[in-house]
Formats: sequence, C-alpha cells, structure tokens
Amino acid sequence: MKVDVAVCTYQSGKYLEQCLSSIEKTVPVNEFIIVDHYSTDNTLEIAKRHNAQIFFENVGLGYARQIAIEHVKTPIFLFVDSDVVFYQEDWFYKAVSLFKEADVGGVGIWTPSRLPLWRRRYADYWWKHVPAIRRYGFVNAYLILKKAIEGIKIPSHLGAYEHVYIKQYIQNRGYRVKVMPVRGMHFYDFPDDKASWLGAGARVFEGIRHLPKFLFRHVLTAPLKAVPPSLAYKDPTIILRNTEYWIKYLKGWLYPHRYINMRRT
Repeated sequence: MKVDVAVCTYQSGKYLEQCLSSIEKTVPVNEFIIVDHYSTDNTLEIAKRHNAQIFFENVGLGYARQIAIEHVKTPIFLFVDSDVVFYQEDWFYKAVSLFKEADVGGVGIWTPSRLPLWRRRYADYWWKHVPAIRRYGFVNAYLILKKAIEGIKIPSHLGAYEHVYIKQYIQNRGYRVKVMPVRGMHFYDFPDDKASWLGAGARVFEGIRHLPKFLFRHVLTAPLKAVPPSLAYKDPTIILRNTEYWIKYLKGWLYPHRYINMRRT
C-alpha cells in the first residue's frame, strides 16, 4: 500500500534532503506533496529532486495543511514536518497495522526533539521523577485516514496548534488517535521567538478559557519548577531560561496579533 506524503516547507533546505530521503527508505511513497511558503533557499530544488508536486501559499501553516489535504489521493496519507528524519526502518508497517482497528483515524508518529541543553535537562529530570507527566505528542508526523478528516476546514489564521486542530477534528468524528514512538529526530531549531509564536497559537486556538490554569501551571511557577533540575545538574541557567521561555510564551498569548505569523523554521 502506497501513501501520499505531505510536507509543509519554508526555508527548509537545512534538513529537507535528510527528511525526504529517510521517508523514501522507510515509507512506500505514492507522491510527495510539498506546500511551500515561497522559500528563497534551496527548498524547491530538493523537492524537485524527489519529484514532488509543489504548491505555494502565502498565508500560514494552517492554510498550508489545508492545501495539502485537498491534494491527497491515497486512503491513508502521512504528514511530516520538514525537519523530521526517521532512523527506524520498520516503523511504517507497524503504524499502518494500527488502522486495522476500525475506529482508529490517526496515528501520531513521535520522534525525539533536539532541544536546547537547559530544556532537555529540565524535561529529563521531571520525566524521570514523575513519569506520569510524560506524554507522546501528535506533533512531528502523523498518518491519517483520509475519510476521518472529510470536510475539514483548518482555520487559515491558525499558524500553530494546527496539528491539535486536526487531532480534535478526527476525535470529534468518532475516531480514536493513537501515538507510536519511533527512532528518529525532530531537529526542531529553537529560535528565540519560538515561545512567543507558540503562545500566540495557543491563544488563537484555545481563547481565554484556560488562562487561570495556564498562569498557575506554567508562568507563575516556572522559576520554582526549574529549581530541582537546576540543583540536580548544577546548572542555574535552567531557572533563568525556563522562566524566560514562559514569559515569552505569555507575551505571545497576550499579543497574538504580533506573533502568530512569525516566520516558522
């Protein structure tokens, strides 16, 4: 069974060759569908080398996902971030086998993200000491049953959390979403504006209903939650950087119009 593979790109030349090559080694590709945000680097050259269909948009990531969906032809298709590389060769057929359960509409393919050292230490500490908080996200790549998203209209202004919108749409139609960890790497370059962009996306996606919980769980307690890992690793920068991250996230949440359309990496 072959599947269409959709990749949304913007200045993605740094990792795109590795991404597409790793997919060709692990996935029976019917066609690559590239939706590009008018890149000026070598993104399009790489896409053409892999015989991709190329479409363009100048709106944002949510709109790009919608365009990709409209050009998918196979019953199951794969969304992959342009900076994800797969190392595990047998993951695809294991993931597809999950669709044998009639109510499964999507399978999230979770790969580790290459995080800054401070954030990796913070996460490693809390995942080790409170394992229940660890969650595999429906983030880097996902196999989707096409009929599970019939009629979807992703809001064009949704520049982040668009993957959550897709997940919830699948679930609202009565399907389940599973997540499967796979050996690979989400290179996830971490620019200074990433936190503000994600905060803006959360505001657009969720509105203000979660503000009290958000402030208490993340912003106000950020320095305190960073103390144990900071002591464990003898790294005081964890406190500073974690606090800084959530302040920037809050800034994006408070002023989404300033940050929602920031350039994505």
